[in-house]
Amino acid sequence: MIRIRRSLVLAATLLMSAVTAAAAPSAHARGEHWHNLATWYHWGRQDNFSSVTADDDATARSSGYTWVRGKEAYILVQPTDTRVQKPLILFYNSARGDYMSTATREGIASALSAGYVRKNVQGYIWTYHAPGTVPLYQYWNARRQDNFAAASPEGIASARSAGYRRVRVEGYVTPGSAF
Repeated sequence: MIRIRRSLVLAATLLMSAVTAAAAPSAHARGEHWHNLATWYHWGRQDNFSSVTADDDATARSSGYTWVRGKEAYILVQPTDTRVQKPLILFYNSARGDYMSTATREGIASALSAGYVRKNVQGYIWTYHAPGTVPLYQYWNARRQDNFAAASPEGIASARSAGYRRVRVEGYVTPGSAF
């Protein structure tokens, strides 16, 4: 009964797409429709890193990041409707030692003007607040020179308690608690 209810919630979430899922996705599984947005943290650089792909996870591990949260949100591996979904792009600034995931024109322009280099497309998020989705917020901490993408109540509380200020909504994602 619970599995059926979850499938119905997922179907409502994907109102404008043809994607359906009956089982919880495994993080970074090939051929799945979803990727898990996980949060990593580097204690020395005080940098948050949102990983989505297996390559992102490998980068985090090899760069000394500590895994913090595994289910910040879920994002699509591929767009199902490019009219209402946009890429979440990972940028890196070597001078700051900061990773930044962004999907808005403003975020991309800000990243490029601050010397960030585009790394990869992490997946796709909604451009509007579809049923069953939550905002993916961009936070900034000037003292740490760190960007932080958060969608879960835990991620948002963590950003606020560490002195980050909310900059913008990047788009909308399926909550990490949805599956």
